[in-house]
Amino acid sequence: MEMTSEHATWRIGSPFFSQLSKKMMISKKTLSVTPRLSLLAFLVVLQACTTPQAVDMADNWKPVNTLSEVPQEIPLKEEAELPRFQMLPTDPTLRHMLERWAKEYGGSLDWQYPSDLTLVSGLESVKDNNLQRALNTVRRSYAAQKLRVQVTANKSMLVTKMP
Repeated sequence: MEMTSEHATWRIGSPFFSQLSKKMMISKKTLSVTPRLSLLAFLVVLQACTTPQAVDMADNWKPVNTLSEVPQEIPLKEEAELPRFQMLPTDPTLRHMLERWAKEYGGSLDWQYPSDLTLVSGLESVKDNNLQRALNTVRRSYAAQKLRVQVTANKSMLVTKMP
């Protein structure tokens, strides 16, 4: 095997090449194996870049959006009006629930009852848009506590204890 430079040609067995290979730690085996490894590395990289065969879509393809010339009406499902006066999981006590109801009614709550009360299971059935019907259920649920709930003319909700 010969190596050529601009000025000289050296043979692998020549004394110059032997000294050069010792300095660079190049052996005859390395020179003969390096092209093989380079080729192998190139083939591995080339194989990694291959892609799988594309799926044949033939005549099965259809456009997703088909547009018509004239707009068409699509009826929307009408949502039922949600009841405004009901017990919510976020209501911690009766006072907080009635305060929320008063705000939704457009008024305020005037709480004059001596203490706050916990919510009872009887209020789970309250789901109404009529404040008076909802308050009737509250009155029945808290009858033993002598709770009085009144709605005044200015939409204020007054909560007191009956004598």
